[in-house]
Amino acid sequence: MKNKKATLTPDQIQCLKNQTFSDNEPGTLLKDFSSLLDFIGPGGIPVSGKNHLIAIKLLPQLNQLMSHPLDVTLKRPQQKSFPHINGLYLLLRASGLTQIAFEKKAAKLMLDTKVFADWTSLNPMERYFALLHAWWLRGRADIIGEGDRGCENGLYGGLSFFQYALNDGLSLKEKKSNDLGYLRYSPGFHNIALMELFGFIRTEQDAALSGDNWPIVDISPTTWGHTLLNHFSEHITAFYKHFKDKSDDEMIALWRSELKTYIPALEKDLKQPEAEEIPDSLCIFKVSLGSAYRKIAVPGITSLEALAGIILSAFKFDNDHLYEFVYKNRYGITERVVHPYVENDERFTTDCVVGELPLHKGMELTFHFDFGDDWRFQLVVESIASNDSHCSGPTVIEQKGNPPEQYSDWGE
Repeated sequence: MKNKKATLTPDQIQCLKNQTFSDNEPGTLLKDFSSLLDFIGPGGIPVSGKNHLIAIKLLPQLNQLMSHPLDVTLKRPQQKSFPHINGLYLLLRASGLTQIAFEKKAAKLMLDTKVFADWTSLNPMERYFALLHAWWLRGRADIIGEGDRGCENGLYGGLSFFQYALNDGLSLKEKKSNDLGYLRYSPGFHNIALMELFGFIRTEQDAALSGDNWPIVDISPTTWGHTLLNHFSEHITAFYKHFKDKSDDEMIALWRSELKTYIPALEKDLKQPEAEEIPDSLCIFKVSLGSAYRKIAVPGITSLEALAGIILSAFKFDNDHLYEFVYKNRYGITERVVHPYVENDERFTTDCVVGELPLHKGMELTFHFDFGDDWRFQLVVESIASNDSHCSGPTVIEQKGNPPEQYSDWGE
């Protein structure tokens, strides 16, 4: 990317060189993120079953630990009722610092000891940019259960809002509460909160406004926001123009090398958890449809195409329709492995084996079969062990209940 660097004014260059990084600069990101890590602690915290969000009973306590706690009057506030907590949770999962574990079928959010140890070795500046990179690369709205509601994803959503909606500021004082609903989805309250935490914007609030959990009346960009986001925007524009064959990881590496011109102390990035493939394992899945279930022992070398075949056979379904396996990965992002006749950019079931999936005990997957009738088989990983029995193929080891008829209306 030689000679393709972002154009900065002398004042912006000086801003980059002079910026300090601490609990309260350029925003309260590091302080509040540290409070969240301490809150989780070595024992972890309970999370919900579907999207693994922080348990509702813990939210008021965690809210009081934030630099700017919100006065939420809802009887049963959810995680999204606290935009700063919601945004910090998204960063937490996207960073790889946590993983989901199960104790007696209850889901818990646990710190990854290896990644956390690397986190503690970073200086404040490196931590700040590690979280910015996580927001950029993996800040998907489906991590916080908002992917189906039109919320924009990651740093790009915040950048678009910053560039095209703020300009010199956005005054909301003359707006009615119901006129501000669009901000929930574009860019999403969690992205606005993250921009504030990163120090890109400042918000003014009016506690006298009733009915608003986050009563924002004014949003204004900061000098730091203009400087860093301008540099970021010009970088990605030049990158996609000249390096279309490069990955996002390579784009980050190039941007970091540019930033080091002005911020030489930016040395390390947070190491990501290594993917663990378990091809020599034997996985036990409990597969349920309605009140019926089948337990299936599946060697790690089994293709997902073969797994789909035995599930359908065990429930006396034909195999004449398209299908997909849907699950959440280590970061909480939804992934799909699809039938080879599905035309998209996902992985195909013919090319993916069970041992390549990020499986762990208690993990849930959905086998979505027949996109017209939408049969959804629920899979739960009951155990993962070495394949000492040398099981050569998927085998039904237990069954209970009669499955629903695939074509119950054929006689009508």
